[in-house]
Amino acid sequence: MYWDDLAYFVCLVEKQTLTACAEAMNVQHSTVARRIDHLEKTLDVNLFDRLGKRYVITIEGERLYHQALEVKKEMVTFQRMAIDQNALQGKVVVSAPPVWANEVLMPALADFRQRFPDIVLALSGDVSMSNLHQREADIAIRTRRPTQEDLVIRTLGSSTYRFYAHDKYLKDTESEQWQLIEFQANARVLAWSQAFMQQQDYTIAFSTNDLYMACHAARQKIGFALLPDFLACQHTELVAVDPINRSTLTDLETHSSVDNYAAAETLQPEQLDTHSPIPLAQSYPLYLVMHPDVRRSARVRAVADWLIDCSTRLSGFA
Repeated sequence: MYWDDLAYFVCLVEKQTLTACAEAMNVQHSTVARRIDHLEKTLDVNLFDRLGKRYVITIEGERLYHQALEVKKEMVTFQRMAIDQNALQGKVVVSAPPVWANEVLMPALADFRQRFPDIVLALSGDVSMSNLHQREADIAIRTRRPTQEDLVIRTLGSSTYRFYAHDKYLKDTESEQWQLIEFQANARVLAWSQAFMQQQDYTIAFSTNDLYMACHAARQKIGFALLPDFLACQHTELVAVDPINRSTLTDLETHSSVDNYAAAETLQPEQLDTHSPIPLAQSYPLYLVMHPDVRRSARVRAVADWLIDCSTRLSGFA
């Protein structure tokens, strides 16, 4: 039996069609069919019922599937351990929120290349939790704390969101006519803006699931938006505002708003409703996550230390 056959078996169980499995494994669908046929003949077990184009796992296959998952995890661990753990060379895959990666990591990339010329950094802009057990990434930067107990988790810091608008928008627009730019991709920020709208009777001028678009809309004087400080501070025309009192915030008020509204704990979406006091600023944590196997690698530890250094100098995320 070929060990790779188990990987095809697990993938086909999850994808259910030869085409989807072949795409995931980056092979031809005929290769998937041949490997599954070989595995069934080797084990002398019917693993799937063929229903049209779908492969539906049998009762016998279901029993073997869970064991195959464990074997696959062990093989991934074996591959990791086979790598030269002490070499500061090779590829390290980092998954991070796109805006944070662009604004925080990319400006520091030249410094990283000088310090570690033999490490290839593969940076993936991603907001979903990469499967660290199957090595979709060596390190994941996330805005949500993972629930898997076997992962190594470190809090990198926090980032503050607050309301921003173009200074000319505030000068040229009557405060009664201010409108909100809605950012949909972050559940906590969306709940915050929706609760705010319900209490303050604002209307939406523009809605997007892309933080860069929300920022650009504010710069185009479309309305005011909830933005992270690290992104808004890149554009001097954007100023912090207090849309509750319909006024701008001074530097002192901008900094104190975090102490007044967000220093304790971040309000969760379910805590924000029409009766909750709406904060002017909220801070959210950022987490560095690794599988315990990869942290033994010198190059992964080097990249992790660099990420920690980057977040210390300029923290923020989408």
